[in-house]
Amino acid sequence: MTRVVIVTGGSQNIGLAIARGFQAEGARVIIADLNPPNDSSFSFHKTNVADEDSVQSLYAMVEKDFGRLDVLVNNAGICIETPITDMSVDDWDKVMTVNVRSVFLMTKYAFPLMTNGVSQNPAIVNISSIEGQGANPNHSVYGASKGAVASFTHNTALEYGPHGIRCNAIAPGWINTPFNEAFLDQYPDRAKVDAEIKALHPVGRLGLPEDIANTAVYLASEKAGFITGQEIVVAGGRMTKLPTPSL
Repeated sequence: MTRVVIVTGGSQNIGLAIARGFQAEGARVIIADLNPPNDSSFSFHKTNVADEDSVQSLYAMVEKDFGRLDVLVNNAGICIETPITDMSVDDWDKVMTVNVRSVFLMTKYAFPLMTNGVSQNPAIVNISSIEGQGANPNHSVYGASKGAVASFTHNTALEYGPHGIRCNAIAPGWINTPFNEAFLDQYPDRAKVDAEIKALHPVGRLGLPEDIANTAVYLASEKAGFITGQEIVVAGGRMTKLPTPSL
């Protein structure tokens, strides 16, 4: 039986790579996003994943069209770069709403469709970040939100486990997306910047969206059947390398 998968924020970047990864495994993928992907092979449902009514509308469609949900990937997220002293309450709330409330709402309303007796090896994969474990300048609210996602993952695994649902998180490191490319392009000596960033990673390269997609597909598969409540760091070894001064 074809598995039914929802990927939030799946219209671009890491989310689209995850959607394609599951599609390559034969799954029927529903992308829940505000904007459609440039790929008509996916089912698309315009969804504000931070809005309860919009989330319920999405799940009503999934129940009507598919009758079950096998995999949920909570990928949608935003980042606002601001020092703590300059952070507005509105900006703080916006990031927390998109990055944390969405995971809560999507997880809450997934439960009935994952426990109706027809789902196959139901699993939830949340996308957290290494910034929930360490800090980058001006990313206080983003880091706090991703730390919350990791904590919520543990609680979901605990509460949903007795119902046969596994839940894990992936903490990506530096992933080579158009957003990061634009960030690097602002530096005049791009080759030097690339070399310095690659040097942070023992594997000798930056991450690709497909690296996260491959991990998500694995965590949702039967091969990961004894893994739940974990946050898997996919960062090319970056978190294992202690910084050293230039001597």
